Amino acid sequence: MRLIEQAGLPVLWGIGIIYLASSGALGWLARADLIAPRPASDWLRLTGIGLSGATSGIAFNIGVIEGEVARVLLLFYLSPLWSVILARWLLAEPLARYTPAALTLALAGAALMLITDLDAGSAAISRADLLGLIAGFGFALTNVQLRATQSIPARLKNLAAVALVSPLALAAGMSMALPMSFPPIAVLASLVLGLFWMSSMIATVQIGVSALPVQQSSVLLLTELIVGALSAALIAGEQLALSDLVGGLAIVIAGLITVLSNRRCSARLSISE
Repeated sequence: MRLIEQAGLPVLWGIGIIYLASSGALGWLARADLIAPRPASDWLRLTGIGLSGATSGIAFNIGVIEGEVARVLLLFYLSPLWSVILARWLLAEPLARYTPAALTLALAGAALMLITDLDAGSAAISRADLLGLIAGFGFALTNVQLRATQSIPARLKNLAAVALVSPLALAAGMSMALPMSFPPIAVLASLVLGLFWMSSMIATVQIGVSALPVQQSSVLLLTELIVGALSAALIAGEQLALSDLVGGLAIVIAGLITVLSNRRCSARLSISE
């Protein structure tokens, strides 16, 4: 995404083209499901997936362009906590007794990360930070909705998760009167990225999230933090401050405590039943 922007394609145009290509690929795979008869309630659920998916996708991609990749990722990964809370609210999945303490720890870690000047003690939330938080909540809401819609074919849910990103990103770009700059090499790179990389990533994530309990999938998705931090250091030359490292560690530990303790809670409930 950064290389594409550096090639002269504004980020919202890049997001629009990438997700347009991804929607085309996933739409072709879901073509039979698209024309099959389906109740109106299914289309309403798919619209909900599309809105939360678009919010997450747009916020995250803008966030990593404007801020530090690893820092935005760490704030994004408050999502396991949001997922467990939303799963309790929407899916009636049981909560473990450690969840409130873990949530407190995670929020404390996020607050520490947002304090950019420890000596002065001043908290400054950048737009990239806020976008990371919004993206994480949108991602959590998407995952819970995917889990709740088992009767809808996976191909349709894959398509729904990306279908609204492109039109909303392009509409936002036009409303902001972004320069109509479309360097051919950047456009080609965006098309290739969306057609192959993004569509494959979306499909595998959504299928996995639909098949696994929210708690288990949330733990597995934490591997993105490791890959993101390493790639940011090796490719973008980014280095996290000590407060970011400590706050991020608190978020990761809180996420692991929450999802693992809730998983054990679910297992005990199943045995008792």
